[in-house]
Amino acid sequence: KNSSLCKRNEERLKYEFMAPLEANTALTQMQYMFSPLGDNEKEYSQRSITELATPMRRKIYHQRHQKERHALSSVQTVYSQPFYKQVGYLLNRNLKTYWRSPEFSLSRILVVILVGIIITATFWQQEYKTAADTQSRIISVSFMLMLTGAYNLFTIMPFQIEKRAVLFREISSGMYSAIAAVMSDGFVEMPYLVAETIVGVNIVYWGIGFQESADAYIYYTITFFLYLYLMTSLGMFLASLLPDALSAQLSATVVIQVFQLFAGVIVPHDKLPSYYKFLYYVSAQRYSTEAIITTQFHGDLTELCIPNGMKITDAPWPFKKRINGHFCSEDGHFHGLGAFTGIVQNAEEFVYNSDNAFLHGYDYDDRYMDFLVLACWCIGLRILTVITALTVDHNKR
Repeated sequence: KNSSLCKRNEERLKYEFMAPLEANTALTQMQYMFSPLGDNEKEYSQRSITELATPMRRKIYHQRHQKERHALSSVQTVYSQPFYKQVGYLLNRNLKTYWRSPEFSLSRILVVILVGIIITATFWQQEYKTAADTQSRIISVSFMLMLTGAYNLFTIMPFQIEKRAVLFREISSGMYSAIAAVMSDGFVEMPYLVAETIVGVNIVYWGIGFQESADAYIYYTITFFLYLYLMTSLGMFLASLLPDALSAQLSATVVIQVFQLFAGVIVPHDKLPSYYKFLYYVSAQRYSTEAIITTQFHGDLTELCIPNGMKITDAPWPFKKRINGHFCSEDGHFHGLGAFTGIVQNAEEFVYNSDNAFLHGYDYDDRYMDFLVLACWCIGLRILTVITALTVDHNKR
């Protein structure tokens, strides 16, 4: 009986060298150890090697004279599955994870709906006739971007950190590459971000009464989506870079404040101190706001009273030509040369297209550049996430 078992073990040792290079050695050995005995043992052993081995990689290590933690470094990597299959496997798993976590995925859409309803109720079908009306219209755009982007940023970080241990373990064991993991995380977010964009934009856009122009609507929608994707990517990067959710969220708070403060809405570009002006060009929210605002007010000839009042239309001769349609009073009637409350200016000039514009520094001609900068932000954050996944080690000794 013992002799028979020895022969069978010898047969199994023969098949060990038939394992493909990409098969995981430890898993292959377990397949040999626990495979059933019988007449079809050879056929089963071959099938278990080629079909049941999980997609892992073999690492060829070389000893290097470095620090202890870098003593073994990977020189060559061979994966059993091509890159697109790695992404497909991870994407399928992530979709199931999101579907089974409605408190995470569904809550973001509900929050966007809630924020959109609150902002819309505040500025419902707003008519803008003064500087304050126009500024509040601009601020509604800025707040919608900031609040929805911040919520996506803060909710994605603990979710990513929770699954980070599994991700790092599987990457280090060779199941898939870090690039595949980061790409799948980015792809799985897109359907949810599209849903947030469609819901949020349509509530706010038509509720407040923005321009009834296809171009302006498309610019608003694309910009809103890019900014949400940017903030979500930023959250994934911080979750990969920092050791825990608390430090990631504290860092995110600083980033949000910088984006908001230097977007050109709270403090215009020409009012910033010279040593802070570079932050105006760093702020991702500035490019989002510029793309939306300039396309909303481009060609808008709505007459505004700056800072307030109503346009005068009944000034007598000889003031008629110089005052009517150019100056404002409290009730729109002429009460003398000392009773003016403002001057008349069209909306486009007041917002961005004049030397003393409210958003001086914004330019309608830069709208395509704004898209490009936002896209570069998104791509750059994805690349940084891959780098941190490969280089930053959060394991505690």
